[in-house]
Amino acid sequence: MKKNSNKGRVRHLRDFVAVVWIIMAAAVVVGRSYFTAYEWLAIHILFLGALTHSAMVWSEYFSHTLLKSRASDRDNFTQDCRIIMLAIGASLVFIGFPAGLWILVAIGATFVGVAIIWHVVYILMKVRVALPGRFRIVLRYYEIAGLMLPCGATVGIILAIGVGDEWRGKLMIAHMTFNFLGWIGLTVIGTLVTFWPTLLRARMHEKSELWVKQALLPLSLGVIIIVTGALFGSRVFALLGLIIYALGIFWWGRALLSPIRNKGVREYAPAAVGIASLWAMVGLMMVAWSLASSSSWSTVTEHLPRVGIVLAAGFAIQILTGALSFLIPSLIGNGSATVRAVQSKLNTAATFRTITPNAALLMWLLPIPSGVQSSLIGLIALIYLAFVPIMVSAVKAGIKIRKESGENQQFFEDPDPKHRQSLLGGGKADLGKIQGGK
Repeated sequence: MKKNSNKGRVRHLRDFVAVVWIIMAAAVVVGRSYFTAYEWLAIHILFLGALTHSAMVWSEYFSHTLLKSRASDRDNFTQDCRIIMLAIGASLVFIGFPAGLWILVAIGATFVGVAIIWHVVYILMKVRVALPGRFRIVLRYYEIAGLMLPCGATVGIILAIGVGDEWRGKLMIAHMTFNFLGWIGLTVIGTLVTFWPTLLRARMHEKSELWVKQALLPLSLGVIIIVTGALFGSRVFALLGLIIYALGIFWWGRALLSPIRNKGVREYAPAAVGIASLWAMVGLMMVAWSLASSSSWSTVTEHLPRVGIVLAAGFAIQILTGALSFLIPSLIGNGSATVRAVQSKLNTAATFRTITPNAALLMWLLPIPSGVQSSLIGLIALIYLAFVPIMVSAVKAGIKIRKESGENQQFFEDPDPKHRQSLLGGGKADLGKIQGGK
């Protein structure tokens, strides 16, 4: 038993790798004068480091949950290999681009692409042997999303090698579309259809599965049209693709309204995830405005760093901290005393941590002096960095109560598939009931 416990402990600790990337991104922002291309570096550490790691780890976890399957020791080992490959690849990109070493970027991007393709193949294999079940469409989202990232990585390699101003604008739109709208966007959209009501501990809308199925085509088609328009130099065609993608989001997004009406938002986790989703829409509108108002692709390029900052500070960091704030109690254990203690700690200063960084980001968008903008970005970084000591305090409190109360003695073992869905809800919500069961 002890041996298995230790193995489980290592596996669960991997879920905090994203936190390491968050710390690194905050360090880059706070110490920006010491880093070359600090904006690029901070944005990519969040998206390629933290968010891509979390998307890969948790899409695999949710795949097992929906398929009611259990990862074998071999499955766990191969996932470890993918995580290591992804981390090495991302690190090489972070070193290579600021240093102007495109060969390091190429090697790193290749590692990242191979890790994600391997991840897609793994999900496909699990789907083939699983019994039919609800929300299998979510796995299709994960599969299509995983095919987008290697495409975006390839475009990133070309950008690192260097191109002219016009082509730079075209390729940057293609790069952002594949990586953000494709890889991250489809993964998040597919996950939230079940995870959002779980966050709110509410019953999902009875048509949620139908709507998420119907939204996949416009979302995927939108990505293809945006990239095609960009590569062929048609801003109008790219804008059309963006509109189609947005329509897919609105069609799917109706599934998120019912849980809010039923339960409201009362904790940091759903508040952060919900606000992150709104900032994603703001980012899309900024890109649409850039495509519609720019006179050339080089002008589009000038607007994109600003969009990147909004998506990093508004979307990426908040959806990470929000999701982790809900999932960490499930990792510590599903006993009620432990879960309540961890959740209470993670909700520390929730109102301040929700309002202040978002208000600062709104102010940053205004036409204010660059010095004030830099101060606001630093403030945002520090507030989000506060999540780390809060998380450490929550984990310590949870482990202490778990030991004292005798709850969750098998926490560090992989949970039984029969309990996995209730575990996902932190011991307070059953995913099967949320999905419409009685």
